[in-house]
Amino acid sequence: MFETMKIACLIQGGIHENEPRITAKDVIRMATINGAKLLGLENKVGSIEVGKDADIILVDVKEKLDNITMLPNLNEIANLVYNTTGKNVLTTIVKGNILMENRKLKNIDLEEILEKCKKIYR
Repeated sequence: MFETMKIACLIQGGIHENEPRITAKDVIRMATINGAKLLGLENKVGSIEVGKDADIILVDVKEKLDNITMLPNLNEIANLVYNTTGKNVLTTIVKGNILMENRKLKNIDLEEILEKCKKIYR
C-alpha cells in the first residue's frame, strides 16, 4: 500500500508537471477514509473513531541509521508516503486484535506456515 500511495503522488505529479497536485496528506485520505467511502464502508472503517473496526498499523518513522530512508524526517506525512515500506510496520491491529507487535507475529506459528509453504512448493 505504501508503494501504491507513493506512485499515486509521483505519477500525478509527472502528468501535471508544475500545476497544483495532490499532496501526501491527500493520498493518505484516499487510502483510508475516502477508500472506505468508495466501498460504502465509511461507518465501519477508514478512520479512528468509537464504534469502528480498529484496523491500525503503527509505523516506525524515527530518524536513525538503521532506518536510513527516514533521514531527514522534515515532514512525517510525506515521509510516510514516499519513504515507508512494509519493513517499517511495527504493529498491526485488525478489528482490535493485535496480529503483530514490535515486528513479532502473534497467534501464528511461523514454522508451521513455512513448512506448509515448502510442501506446496515441492
